[in-house]
Amino acid sequence: NIPSPPVMLYCKGDISLLKTNCFSVVGSRRASPKTLADCKKIAGELTLAFTVVSGVADGSDSAAVCGALDCGGKVICVLANGFDRVYPASAANLYRTVAGKGLLISEYPPDAVCKPYHFPVRNRIIAGLSRGVLVVAAAEKSGALITADYAADYGRDVFAFPYGIGSP
Repeated sequence: NIPSPPVMLYCKGDISLLKTNCFSVVGSRRASPKTLADCKKIAGELTLAFTVVSGVADGSDSAAVCGALDCGGKVICVLANGFDRVYPASAANLYRTVAGKGLLISEYPPDAVCKPYHFPVRNRIIAGLSRGVLVVAAAEKSGALITADYAADYGRDVFAFPYGIGSP
């Protein structure tokens, strides 16, 4: 239910999760260790009421997904590429785990490679699936803030928690 929905969604895993109450957790690839630990904890707690939605990038996204999975929660990961292309390569194990215990979705066909412009477009799906978005760390011009902007435009609540004092 967004102004520019994807024509098609490719799904791998438990598609019933698309009908659950979802909450997104997004953030920087370069978050501090403390922020990543807080992200994992909060994502784990969110799974008591929501399916956690994120990407699979290193840093905040993977911390959120792992935090939810570690607590036995459900997750949806939205990809900026097709299922046959793992990006980033370090996320190969996470792809397999989410496909088995949660849901991977993409608007791109299975063999589609990741392009830089896919990420901002993908972020509208993350925001659109969710009742709210938690930004755990974000630079001024970041994908996490693009997701937050989409969420605000869609009438979703946007949350953040304090980052380290003195950190940019």
